[in-house]
Amino acid sequence: MTNRVIARTLPPKGTQTIMKLLNNLAERFGMNAYALGNFAVAEKWFRRLEKTEDDSIRVLRNLGVILLAKGDLEGAERYLLREEKLYGATCKRHRILADLAYTAGIREKALKRYTAALGDGEAAQLSDSENLFLKTRLDICKDASRFELSRAGAKRFTEGEAERTLGKEEEALAAFLEAAQCDPTNWPALNNAGVIYLARKDGAAALRLFEKALECARIPMIERNIELAKESLGKNMAKSPSSN
Repeated sequence: MTNRVIARTLPPKGTQTIMKLLNNLAERFGMNAYALGNFAVAEKWFRRLEKTEDDSIRVLRNLGVILLAKGDLEGAERYLLREEKLYGATCKRHRILADLAYTAGIREKALKRYTAALGDGEAAQLSDSENLFLKTRLDICKDASRFELSRAGAKRFTEGEAERTLGKEEEALAAFLEAAQCDPTNWPALNNAGVIYLARKDGAAALRLFEKALECARIPMIERNIELAKESLGKNMAKSPSSN
């Protein structure tokens, strides 16, 4: 009997083109969902992309960030560490892993990662707001009492989320504002408080909070909220009687 060697061949060129198009669409839809805060939908699209390019940066990075946003810290760390192992340590990768450790309440690990991020050569390319954010986080991690206060802020944020789910808007707002006082880098608290003010048609208060949140994290969702707050302010000004 003659042994036959079965060669592994690539899909036809036309098939490769279609796959590339579908993968790019999956990435676009996933990013759009993430920008809108629909993390479950975003994960669904990137899981689909993962089936064909499981080791690509866009899969590893985005699934890591999405899982972090969903609160799956263990899952997020697996993807982000895998990305670092395959593609090397950079300022951005140190920063994401620092944020993960900070969220998890692991002070020493967060301190090490924020120090590495600021010490990386790419740190020179950071914007002023990004640089300030990292330095503020680093200072918090260096001070045990400040770090504990940030943990209290994280707890108040969680309580605020629960209050908002129950429809207790006033209690939720108080919790979010207190969380931001405990930790000025707690951008989700700033953003959520802004959302409540926006729902109350207080565009000025909402805009102030959204802008503070954006200084901490340049996220499309926050940028969109800033646009909505400005629109709200414009509408309110249009409704106001003109003065002579």
